Amino acid sequence: MALNKIEGLIEKYNDGATTLLEEAQLRNYFSQEAIPAHLESYRQLFLYFESDTKQLTQRSIPLGSGKSKKRRRFISVAAALVILFTAFMNITTENDELTLTFDELYAYNETLKAFHLISNQMTKGHKTLSSLNMISSSFEKGKKNINMLGEFNNSTNKIFKIK
Repeated sequence: MALNKIEGLIEKYNDGATTLLEEAQLRNYFSQEAIPAHLESYRQLFLYFESDTKQLTQRSIPLGSGKSKKRRRFISVAAALVILFTAFMNITTENDELTLTFDELYAYNETLKAFHLISNQMTKGHKTLSSLNMISSSFEKGKKNINMLGEFNNSTNKIFKIK
């Protein structure tokens, strides 16, 4: 093959524009013994690809065995059983009524009374605070009115030039 053609193919290869047939021509060329010195670095590249493709074609791909299918089937059956068991347990526990002993019922009622008492006291406290809030707002309004009277007094003093 002409050296010019090979150099053209190498440029095309570096640009990423070669076809598979042209790359095969380059691999065949670089597998020869006599190669110019300035192309020696490309020889290693194309010989590496040649050896790599031979290794890829010699590898065997292990296929899935029957054990993995059996294991998958076993796991899916076990998961279905767990789901059914959980659903059954939920259905049976929903129908059960809660039964309390006399002492538990007494404690429950006393707790409700305590919460009711606390609630009433907090409501009373809230009413007291709202009255205090109303008184406070009244004081604020009175304070604003006094400030306005002071401003009015200053204005009248300036108008009538009274000190």
